[in-house]
Amino acid sequence: MASQELLLPSEGPLFERKSSFHKESSKGTTFRGPLLALLIGIAVFFLSYYLWLEQNFKQSITILTIYGAMTAMACFNIASDLAMFTSSVFLLLCTVITKDDFLSGYGNSSVVTVGLLLVVAKGVEETGALEWLVKALLGKPKSRAAAQVVMMIPVLLISAFLSNTACVAMMIPIVQSWADGIGQSRSQLLLPLSYVSMMGGCLSLIGSSNNLVAYEKAKDYYEENDLGEITIGMFDVALAGIPMTICGIVYMIFTSKYLLPNDAEGSQTDGGGGQDAGGGTASNYSMCFWVKGAKKGRPNDVFGLTPEEAAFDRPGLVLHARHTSPGESGEDLKADLPFREGELLIFKGTAGRLAQLQKVPGLALATKEIEKLSFAKLKYKSDNRLSKRRHRRIIEAVVAMNSPLVGKKVKDVSFRQSYNAVIIARRQGLGRGRGGTRSDMGDTNTSRTYSKSNAEGVISSLEENTEEGEGKNMYVCLDTKGARGCDCNTSWGEVVFCPGDSLLMVASAGFSKLHATSRLFALVTELADSKPRRDDTWKDMARMALTWVMLFAIIGVSAVDDSLLLEMCVITITIQIFFQMMTLDEAWGAVKGSTLLTIASSFSLGTAITECGLSDILANGINAIAEPFGKIGLIAVVYFFTSFLSILVSNTAVVVFLFNPVAKAATDAGFDLKPFVFVLMIASSAAYATPISYQTNLMVLGPGGYQFNDYIKFGGPLQIVSWISTTIAVFVIPWERLD
Repeated sequence: MASQELLLPSEGPLFERKSSFHKESSKGTTFRGPLLALLIGIAVFFLSYYLWLEQNFKQSITILTIYGAMTAMACFNIASDLAMFTSSVFLLLCTVITKDDFLSGYGNSSVVTVGLLLVVAKGVEETGALEWLVKALLGKPKSRAAAQVVMMIPVLLISAFLSNTACVAMMIPIVQSWADGIGQSRSQLLLPLSYVSMMGGCLSLIGSSNNLVAYEKAKDYYEENDLGEITIGMFDVALAGIPMTICGIVYMIFTSKYLLPNDAEGSQTDGGGGQDAGGGTASNYSMCFWVKGAKKGRPNDVFGLTPEEAAFDRPGLVLHARHTSPGESGEDLKADLPFREGELLIFKGTAGRLAQLQKVPGLALATKEIEKLSFAKLKYKSDNRLSKRRHRRIIEAVVAMNSPLVGKKVKDVSFRQSYNAVIIARRQGLGRGRGGTRSDMGDTNTSRTYSKSNAEGVISSLEENTEEGEGKNMYVCLDTKGARGCDCNTSWGEVVFCPGDSLLMVASAGFSKLHATSRLFALVTELADSKPRRDDTWKDMARMALTWVMLFAIIGVSAVDDSLLLEMCVITITIQIFFQMMTLDEAWGAVKGSTLLTIASSFSLGTAITECGLSDILANGINAIAEPFGKIGLIAVVYFFTSFLSILVSNTAVVVFLFNPVAKAATDAGFDLKPFVFVLMIASSAAYATPISYQTNLMVLGPGGYQFNDYIKFGGPLQIVSWISTTIAVFVIPWERLD
C-alpha cells in the first residue's frame, strides 16, 4: 500500500476520512449490530434448546458454535482466523468432531497450495514484472470510462492468476499516480479496482483461494459418495465468470459517474495520509534526483519528456526546480523543454510521494553516499553493489528532544559511518539549523520562474530562497560541469540537528527496528514499498523474463494436469529464491498465516455440519425454497445465500460451510454438481456491498476517500447484477456436453 506520512494521531485528511467512517460504522456496530445479533441469538437459542430436548446434542452445539463464530466476525469485528480456530477447538472439546477431523484441514493440499501461491505472487511482485506490464497497458486515456477500462484490463489479467490482495496493493500507488497524471478522479478508479480484482479471481482455478477450496471439497464429496471423479480445468470457471465480469464492468462504467464520489477531496491525499504538497503545510521535504539516459530495452519514463508529459506535479508532489548548465540563461529552459540525461531535478512533497519517485524508471537519487552503506550485518550479506541495493529502505525519523544529536552538525557526528544511514531530505523542527527557516511549499499553481544560485548545496539554496522565488517552481544554475558532478548529499554536512527535525534517510532493512527504542529518535518508521526498482541491469531484466516464463509454466502445466499445481509452485519458489528474485525472509513473510489458519479451521466446521446431520436439514430447506422454480431457482438460491454470507464472514469459510448442503441439494434434485461448484466459487467472491466484506475493499477505503454508504450505493446493485448474470450463465451453459 501507499506509504504512510508521519502525522500526529489527529492530523491529516486520511485520518479524518477514517474517523468519519468509524463514526458512521460505529453507530451500527455499537447499537444495531449487537442488537440484531441478540435477537437472532434468542431465536438460535430456542432452536438449539429444542434440538437438545430432541436428543440432538451435536446439532445443538454445532448451531450455537457456528452462530457464535459468524456473530463474532460480522458484528464484533473479531479476526476470522481467531473465530474459526476457536470454534473448531470448541467442537473438538465437545466431541462433535474427532481429532482427525480437526487436523484434516491443516494437511489439505488446497491449504498448502494457497500458501505456495502467495509466495509465488511475492516473487513475481519483487521482480517488477507486474508493474512493467501495468504501465505498458495503461497509456493516457482522455475520458473517465476509457481510464476505467484501461485500468481493468491488467487487473483482470493479474488477479486471474495471482493473489488479488497483492494485485490491489501493488496497483493502488500506480493508479493514484496515473490518475493524477491524466487528470482523473482517484475515487472513480480505486473502488472499481477492488471489485474487478475480485472478478478476476473468477476467471481461473487458481485465481482465488475459494476456487481451490471448493474444488478440493468437490473431489472429497465425489470420493466419499462413490460418484466417480470430478475434473475441473484451469479455465472452466471462466465460462460463467466471463459473462458475470462483462456485466459487472458495464455496470461500473455506466454508473460510477453517478454513484461514486468525484470530488477533489478524495484525490487530494498522497494515499498515505500526507497533506497536499500544494497546501503549504510543513509536511513537505525537498529531494534531488538525477535524470538517467535512455538505454535500449530499459524502461525510462523521464528522459526526453517534458515536465507536463512526465506529470510530476500532482497532489503531494511538485517538481520544484531543475538545474541549468553554466552559461545558459534561465530563459533557455522553457517549461516544455524535454528532460536531458544527467539533469538535476529537485522535488518537494510528502514522504510517501518522494519515496515513490525512486521507483520511477529514469530517475536516480542524486547522492553517491548510498553506495558506501554497509550491509555486513545482514543475514544475506554481499559485497556486490546490486545485491546491496535490494536491501535499501527509506526511513522517516523524528529527532528526539533529548537526542545526543541535538546541537551537533551532521559531519561532526559522522552520521553515515556511525549509524549506517544517509540523509536525503530534512524538514526542520524546533530551533534554527542552517538556513534558519523551514521550507514550505507555497502555491504550486503559480507560474514557473527562472533564477540562478551559486550556493554550496542545492537543498540549502532552496531553503535560503529569496522572497522573489519563494513558493514557485524554479530553475537553478549550478557552478559545476553538470548535474552528475554535484552530490546533493554534500550539503548536509553543515546542518545542525534540532529537536523535532524530520529526516528522510536511506538505510539498510532493519534500521527502524534497531533504533525504535534508542534515544536518537522519537519516532522511526520504514516507509512502505520503499525498496528501489530492480530493472536497472541485464540481470534484473533476465529475472523479469524468467518470472514470466515460470508464471506461464504454472498456468500451462496446471491447465493440462491440475494435480501438478502444487509441484509447479514448489519448483517456481525454488527458482525465485535461487536467482535472487526474493529472499527467504520475503518468502516467509508472504505466507499469510491468518488466511491459511482460517481456511484450515473451516474444514473442521464443515465436517461438523455434515457429521451432525445439519447438512441434510439445510439441503432440504434449500430444495424446498427452490423446488417451484427448478434448476434455475436452485442456482439463484445457492448464489444468494453464498454471496449474502460472504458479505458478513470469511468467504472461504462460507464455501466450506455451504458446500455439503449445496451438494446434497443438487444431487437430491437430480442435477449435476459441477455447475453448483462454480456458483459457490463465484458467489463467495461477490462481496461488494461493504468495506469490511473483503480485504481489498478496505485497502482502497482511505486512498479513495470513500464512506461506508459509497460501498452500499455502488456495490449493492453490483451484487444484484452479478447474481442475475451468474444465474443465467450457469443455467444456460450445457455443462454435461462440456464434460
